[in-house]
Amino acid sequence: MEHSQQYQLGSWIICPQTNTITNKADTHSIDNKSMQVLLFLILHSGEQVTKGQIFEHVWKDSFVADDILSVAVSKIRKVLGDNARSPTFIKTLPGVGYTLIAKVQKINDPKQGRSKKINVSSIYKPSITIGIITLLLIATSLAMYFINTDEDSLANRININSIAVLPFDDLSSTQDNQHFTDGLSDAIINQLSQIKQLKVISRYSSFTFRGKYKATEIGQSLKVDALLDGSVQTMGDQVRINVRIFSTSDSQQLWSKTFDSENEDIFTLQDNISAAIQETIQPDYVPKNSISSLTQTKKINAQAYEWYLMGQYHWRQRNPISLSKAVTYFKHSLTLEPEYADAHIGLAVTYGSLHYSANWSEKKSFDKSLPHIEKALALKPNSPTALATQGMLLTLKAGYETGFADADSALIQQAHQAFLSSLALDDNATTHRWYSLLLKKLGNESQVIQHLNKAIKLNPLSASLKRSLSKYLHSIGKPDSAQRMYQRALALEPDHFSHVIESTQVFRHTQKSIIALAEWHSANADIFTNCSSDEYCEQLVLAYLSIGATDVANNMLAQMGGKHRHFRNSLNLIKLGSEEEEQKILAIKERISLNRPNNRRVLFDLAVAQFRAAKFNLAKTSLLQLYPNWRNKADIGPNDITADNYMALVLYAATLSKLDEKEVTALLLHKVQTFLKKDRVFDKIQAEFSLAEINAQLENTTQALQHLSTALDMGWLESNNREWWSLQNNHLLRPLFEEPEFKLLLKQHQEKLNELREQVIRKLSTISS
Repeated sequence: MEHSQQYQLGSWIICPQTNTITNKADTHSIDNKSMQVLLFLILHSGEQVTKGQIFEHVWKDSFVADDILSVAVSKIRKVLGDNARSPTFIKTLPGVGYTLIAKVQKINDPKQGRSKKINVSSIYKPSITIGIITLLLIATSLAMYFINTDEDSLANRININSIAVLPFDDLSSTQDNQHFTDGLSDAIINQLSQIKQLKVISRYSSFTFRGKYKATEIGQSLKVDALLDGSVQTMGDQVRINVRIFSTSDSQQLWSKTFDSENEDIFTLQDNISAAIQETIQPDYVPKNSISSLTQTKKINAQAYEWYLMGQYHWRQRNPISLSKAVTYFKHSLTLEPEYADAHIGLAVTYGSLHYSANWSEKKSFDKSLPHIEKALALKPNSPTALATQGMLLTLKAGYETGFADADSALIQQAHQAFLSSLALDDNATTHRWYSLLLKKLGNESQVIQHLNKAIKLNPLSASLKRSLSKYLHSIGKPDSAQRMYQRALALEPDHFSHVIESTQVFRHTQKSIIALAEWHSANADIFTNCSSDEYCEQLVLAYLSIGATDVANNMLAQMGGKHRHFRNSLNLIKLGSEEEEQKILAIKERISLNRPNNRRVLFDLAVAQFRAAKFNLAKTSLLQLYPNWRNKADIGPNDITADNYMALVLYAATLSKLDEKEVTALLLHKVQTFLKKDRVFDKIQAEFSLAEINAQLENTTQALQHLSTALDMGWLESNNREWWSLQNNHLLRPLFEEPEFKLLLKQHQEKLNELREQVIRKLSTISS
């Protein structure tokens, strides 16, 4: 039986060479042993095949468990959609073996390209793992190098305008080579991106589909003509690489090839990958540089490359623990290869990331990164990644040197230029994201949103980018838009490491969210031992203060080093709020507004502080600065009320009431109430609570108490990360304060807080024990 022979089994095409089973809708990969079992059954179609015969053929001279055959058959049945009790393909013969009952036919063998064996004797192999990755990349290079591009019909079939490279599957038994397989896909993406006529989807979107092979669905999501994927299977010192290109319009496989190869110099052959793939999928493309010029790259030690891939893998996790590992791997790489530009860039980026994801100061991150980015730019002056990293680091430097006070300073202009130069070379989503950080510091709201939206357009399925946009939308006073965007990110990446704590920056606290925070805190105690991430610790402190867990919060505060200014402000506001020092709170909010005069969230908070300090005319002025079209109160219609501004409009109506504009107040509050009953707000709990506030202001006591009771039952809690008052001194519920039922609800709420606090303390007690 020829290994290259394909078979028609029902509606399925069996391709032993690629270990794939395909029909018009789906393509599935199975492991090599399962394919051998299926081929043996095909060879003896219609015959009774004993288990002993299969073991002798597939696992000859190997000691394996008896159930391995049933597992293999189960895998085959799952792919074929077969049912053991009512079989269409494979019938079990109890106590004997199996028989293939479906009709099978040979498919005419297509013309095959030639493959070669590579001599491994001259290659340095410091370890089995390094040998594996070297073999992996070489074999893939071979796959691309030996494609027969002379066949015009093949070139025409896969002449495409857009492609997504999916993560290669690691089929090795240990399943510990993901950083290698990901690195292989990354290399192909980078190579294909050099073709200006070809749209190549970024890894942050294409990698969303890890392990999924619904070609038409992926094509619709990513809007591409074709997909490229592959798998890597190690067998001792041998590696088998399966590479495929298939259409997203009809799921038909356009090209595939399997290569069994030994080792060779990866960096000699890796230069052939770009030329081979480019010629295969874009036969009319003529590269500006010849192959000979492309191969004039210094070869990198295989071990150094392995460490670099490991560093990249951990950097992408973006949490304090993984970033620390990334630093270690990049340093190992540079110890072996001091002139390795990409490793210098990786280390510089990781040091910069430690400011955002750990507790490093801007200056520390910049100082540690500077020599590495300077070295990288000396080695690769036109590297778009190096230039983008330089822009990100200069943004950090501007933060501690000038505080962005002078937008025209030479330092900030240098940062602008670095980002723009990088984008001119490579319109990259990560660069747009980093550039948005600089623009955010400069208060350029429209350009921040423009660049984040551009990044999302380039990487439509990147959860990380959506989280960034969500947090920014919340910071500028668009809470509902922020929550909806965060939910989209969560749908893409539900298991994101720190989503439990990061979501607190966008959503209010609830009883469920506080419990989830405590559980996450307990499960990741190492991060909080010395508060390796100030941002994480700050959010936990504010959450615990929200439920009155003062001792727990103070213990964390004692472990924290320097505290961000916004966090210090929050702590002061909470303390002053408990003391009802509204004038002092107003002074803090006024100072903040001077530094951020055009920020919606800051202006809204200022208006709340002015209202609570009985400065109603000032509150009205602040709210009209937020929404100038509200000056004509009678003209405020349904289209002027949104899920982002309805809370501000409630405060505006209450302010007008204090200024004796009762009729307008009632009209506006009724309009907001009508809007809320249309169920257009994402945060249902807050909407219910706002209905309580509206009815309290309208002096509809019964309805106000009903809405308040419902909101509390739904899990409403004080959220000290965004407000400094509690339920008992809420300014819009003041008309209810003397109502017996309100006092009863307040008592019940306090009892729930006490119970919740005890639950949190019990969950955290496991840390010390």
